[in-house]
Parts: sequence; C-alpha cells; structure tokens
Amino acid sequence: SGNQLFPDMRQEQSVVDNWKYDPKIEDMTDEDLEQRIVAAMEFENPYRIKTIPYAGKVSQTVTYDFAELVARCPMTGYLDFYRSRITFIPGNLLPELKSLKFYYYGFADLPISHEHLAAKIHVEYCEVVKPVVCRLELTAGIRGGIETTIVVGEKEL
Repeated sequence: SGNQLFPDMRQEQSVVDNWKYDPKIEDMTDEDLEQRIVAAMEFENPYRIKTIPYAGKVSQTVTYDFAELVARCPMTGYLDFYRSRITFIPGNLLPELKSLKFYYYGFADLPISHEHLAAKIHVEYCEVVKPVVCRLELTAGIRGGIETTIVVGEKEL
C-alpha cells in the first residue's frame, strides 16, 4: 500500500488499468472513446470530500484555488495538468480542505477529458457540500497550442 502522505490510489482504479492508449486519436474507434468517457464519468474516486459545519451568520463568497490537479489524457495516457478554482456561497457545510486535496489527488491516474473532469468535479462537490451557489473554473495546461478553460455552474460568482 502507499505511504502516509500519498496513500495507494490505484486499488480502486482497476477499470482503467487495462486500457490501451494510442498515440493518435485517429487510431481509436468511436466505441473506444465512448467507453472511456462513460467509465471516467462512472469512476468512483477512492477519496471522499468530507464536510464540516458552517455556522457563520453571514453570507460569504469562498474561493478554493488548487493548482496541482492532474489526470490523464483518455487517448494517449499522457498527464494533463490543471488549475481548479471553486467559488461558492456556503449553505450549512464547508469542505474539509485536506479531504478536498486528497479528492483531487484521486484523479491522478484517471483518463478523462477536460470537459468531463470539470463536470464530474462540479457535480460531486455540489452533491457533498451543498452550496447555495457554486462555480467551478478548470484551466488545463496548454496542449498543442490550445489553452482550455471550462466554467461550470453559476457564471456570475
């Protein structure tokens, strides 16, 4: 198993261990791509976001900016690097930040596209933390000269 700082994240990811990666998207079939997208969206992160109560008596806007998110390209298996910025107005809960960090680490070996990763994080975060409103901005490291930013949720936060 893993050490204390980086626990073994691979035990729960057997669904992706046997995937064959192709150096070119042209070499993949539509069925292969669809299978990977569905499996990535169904992936159960071994790390859960834990919550703590929010007992503040004021409405506030909170932003968590995490610049160390990593996942894999679903076609080539190469590492993709991301910055995740979650901005939200808390309801009755806040995420416990260490668990949020490990939740992000849980994506390290997952082959998933930028857009699907943003959707997955936003949905799972909102299901657990239950914010009044939430916005996720996911910025991918530049790939092939293309800079990609995905915004999910409340656009005005």
